[in-house]
Order: sequence, then structure tokens, then C-alpha cells
Amino acid sequence: MLFKLVGGTMVIISCSMIGFLVAGYYQIRPKILRNLQTAISMLETEINYGRSPLPEALKNIAKKCDKEVSELFMNTMKYLSERSGLTAGEAWEKALEAFAPNSNLNRGDFEILSAFGKYLGATDIQDQIKNIKLTLTHLRQQEVAALEERQKNEKLWRYLGVLSGIMIFLLLY
Repeated sequence: MLFKLVGGTMVIISCSMIGFLVAGYYQIRPKILRNLQTAISMLETEINYGRSPLPEALKNIAKKCDKEVSELFMNTMKYLSERSGLTAGEAWEKALEAFAPNSNLNRGDFEILSAFGKYLGATDIQDQIKNIKLTLTHLRQQEVAALEERQKNEKLWRYLGVLSGIMIFLLLY
């Protein structure tokens, strides 16, 4: 009897944790999108008002922004500073590839960030600012969609995890 109770408790806890992990994805994505917007806005300031060279601007942003997105800017700066012949866009793309596995962003988010990188450092200041503003608009739209998705799915996955654990417990024991 004690074995059934302990085993059943483990099943319920395991399923609940899976539900909470999936729900966590819906919590983190809007936060990362907001942090990316902040960092890209800082880049706009660095380019427009600070007139900083791109590697220096990226380094300053990496120091100031949230740790979840600072890796992207720091890696881009490192790839540019290596002087291996990479353009700013190629360095951004390479940093984005390293950033992807550790983030909770979806394919649409990465498409926006990838499109942003294609013009990074390739045009004059005015076009850079236009590209940044366009990217910020797209990221805001993604954030709104992520918040709506979070509102719909976060509780669902938590309840689904707990209830599936209870159901499995009842079916097995």
C-alpha cells in the first residue's frame, strides 16, 4: 500500500513538473522579447547619438542589457573583433545561431532578428535607424502575440500536467 502511495505521488509530481516546464516557456518568451527590444533600442541610441563604432556599441549594450540577451550582443561583438573577415550581418547571424538553442524564442522571432542582422552595419546611419525601428515594431507585435499565447496556454499546461498525473495514478493504481 505504501509503495502504491509513494509511486502514485511520484507520478503526479512528475506529470505536474512537465506541465509547469511547458508553462514556463510561455512565461519566458515575452520577457526575452521585451529585453531584446530594450537592447535594440540601446543600439539605436548608440548609433544615432553616441556615434559609437559597432563593436564598441555592441559591447556597451551587452554590459547594460539583461543577461538573457547580452550573450547575443557580446558574441556579435567578439565575432566582429576577431577580424576574420566577417561582416556585421554575418557576425550577427553566427551569434544568433549560438543564441538560438538557449532561448525560448520561436521561428518567427528568429526570422525578425535574422532580417535585422542582414542590414546591420551595411548601410548609413539613417537606414540603420529605419531598420532598427522596423525591427522594434515587429518585436512588439511578437511580444503582444506571446502575451496572448501565454494567457491562453500557461494555466492550461499547469492544469494538464497535474490532471494527467492524477489520471495516470488512478488508471495504474
